Amino acid sequence: MSEKNIKKEDGRVRYTKMRIRSAFYELLHEKSYDKITVTAICEKAEINRATFYKHYLDVEDLVDKLQEETINDLAEKLNSATDTTAKDFIVDVLKYLKLHMEDNNNAGLFASPTASTFTAKISRLIYLRFSTLLMPRIPDNADMDKSIVFTYIAGGCAGIIDYWVKSGYKENEEAIAAQLTTLASSTINSLK
Repeated sequence: MSEKNIKKEDGRVRYTKMRIRSAFYELLHEKSYDKITVTAICEKAEINRATFYKHYLDVEDLVDKLQEETINDLAEKLNSATDTTAKDFIVDVLKYLKLHMEDNNNAGLFASPTASTFTAKISRLIYLRFSTLLMPRIPDNADMDKSIVFTYIAGGCAGIIDYWVKSGYKENEEAIAAQLTTLASSTINSLK
């Protein structure tokens, strides 16, 4: 098979996946997550079930792939960011999630049965960045293992971000980031 045919095939696959995802997002507006079926997605996307199953195992697998894409996009954005403070980092995370969730109707990613996995993945991203940004602030003689401290902070941040998304972004990104950094600082200061 020539390179031209491979690229053409890749384009068709991308188009099919886009149709499946668009159908899923449309259905999220029409019914609750637990009522969405592969059949409904296929009807909305105007594809057959075999085509769906070429790309995804089931609805949960589709959601898992959407979550993974979101996490990878966020990680890529954060890795290229030059944030020097924890607050700037959190503001970037919140702005990305809000924009991505609203633009792509992705709020369903937090409503799915695998939402705790999604929150855990966000927590891991926060852990990795916070451990770099906040490591110098934890005293060497602290009675606590630093990885436990960062896991605690990252888990709390991810939980609050989850709440913020599910509650419809009631507070702006800067206000949430300020609260999260205050909580993180209080935790670190209690170790001194």
